Parts: sequence; structure tokens; C-alpha cells
Amino acid sequence: MEKDYLFRIKTYLRHKLEALPHGGFGIHSPYVFNFVTHVLDERLPYYAYSEIEKLRRNLLSDKNEIQVSDYGSKASRKRRICDIASTSCKKADDAQLLFRIAIWQHAKNILELGTCLGLTTAYLAKSDSRAKVVSMEGCPQTAHVAKKNLEILGIHNAGIIVGNIDETLDRALDMFESLDLVFIDANHTKQATMSYFEACLKKAAAKSIIVIDDIYYSRGMHEAWVKIKNNPNVNASIDIYTMGIIIIDNEVQKGSYRIK
Repeated sequence: MEKDYLFRIKTYLRHKLEALPHGGFGIHSPYVFNFVTHVLDERLPYYAYSEIEKLRRNLLSDKNEIQVSDYGSKASRKRRICDIASTSCKKADDAQLLFRIAIWQHAKNILELGTCLGLTTAYLAKSDSRAKVVSMEGCPQTAHVAKKNLEILGIHNAGIIVGNIDETLDRALDMFESLDLVFIDANHTKQATMSYFEACLKKAAAKSIIVIDDIYYSRGMHEAWVKIKNNPNVNASIDIYTMGIIIIDNEVQKGSYRIK
């Protein structure tokens, strides 16, 4: 764990020094330039932000405990909902970026691996009420809280599959003819991340986006990211440090970018 922590510090500082600035400067691909300026740099307060962030604030003050099981680490323990919300859920900036990516992509078929408390699920579902969102969560009690949160937000176009993602992913993929957007935020190991990506890639639409969370979580996760972005089926990749964004679109110029 200490090695992973030092790795994250080192790579974060390097990213800050070497990554391209916001604003699209130095980007020659028209698609990536537009993506950066209209998605990454977009700061408009979309309609969904306030209601989902209100729910987040409620979760951050919820002291109730649930039994959390983690298939990745094979551990089980009691955790307060407020602690899960503060440490395990994606922060507002990244969750809202997923919302904007879904809008940009006109995503109608969305798969999420790793529901947590349902905040990112809500953002994905709120991007378009006509979209079909399937989210996957290994922990039953966490999934139960997430389902209640989706009900609170009045979301009816998202469902949650509960169980070990290694065992349920095929069932989830069978629910789609193709996928417009995938968010992978589950078992943070190199092997699992590679396996999830390769399985989802087979169902990816001709023009699709796959987002990988925590690509600098550990050396193994970063090794997975490097392999993924160099996959011959990938047209472009964008590294924003907290997440990696994979573009599948043969009309997009090949390239790999790091953005601050």
C-alpha cells in the first residue's frame, strides 16, 4: 500500500508537469480538441447537478452503517454511509464529467461497472431519460442503498445487477446489442481491468467511449491503462489522471493525450 501511495504522488506530480493545459492548446486532432473544449472544460451548471449533489450532501451526513463486501480485496466490514460517500464515490467534478460525456456521446446504451452509492449511476441516467443504464455492484447492501438513492431522484431508466462482476458481466452485456458508453470503476487490479475492458470492447458500438477509473491507483492499474490505450481497436485516449478516456471511432485521428 505504501508503494502504491508513493507511486500516486510521483505520477501526480509528473502529470501536473507534463500534461497539456486545459483549453485544447497543443491538440491537433479536431475531435479531441472539441472534446476538451466542449466536454472537459465545460462549466455550465446543468440541471441535474443540484439535485444529485443535494443527495450527496445527505449521504455525507448519514452515520448509518452497512456491511460492505469487496470482491476485489475479498474483505468484508462495516462502514458508515458517510465514509463511503466521502472516500469511495466519485467526486462531483468527475461524476459531472461522466454526465457531459454521456450527453456528448448521445449515449443511449450505458454500462457501469461499480455502482457504489449510485451517484455516478444517477448522473449517467440523468444525461438522457431515454437512455438505458445498467450498473453492476458486488456488495448487496451497497446496492440496496444505491437503489433507494435512484428512487429518491425519480430515476426509472437505470437498473442494478448485484453480484461478483466477474460472474455477472456476461449477463449484463447480453442486455445490450451494443454499448455507447462504459464506465469501469470496479476491482482495481490489472487483470480484472483488462478483462472487463476486453469484454466490453466486444460490445462497443462503432462510435463509443470507455472510461477507466483510477488509472494511477497502483502500478498494476497504470500498466492496464497503458495496454488498453495501445489496443489496436482504440483510436484515441485522454488521460486526465483521475480517469482514462478511450475513444472508439475510426473517423478520429490516432493519438494519446494527457490533459491537466
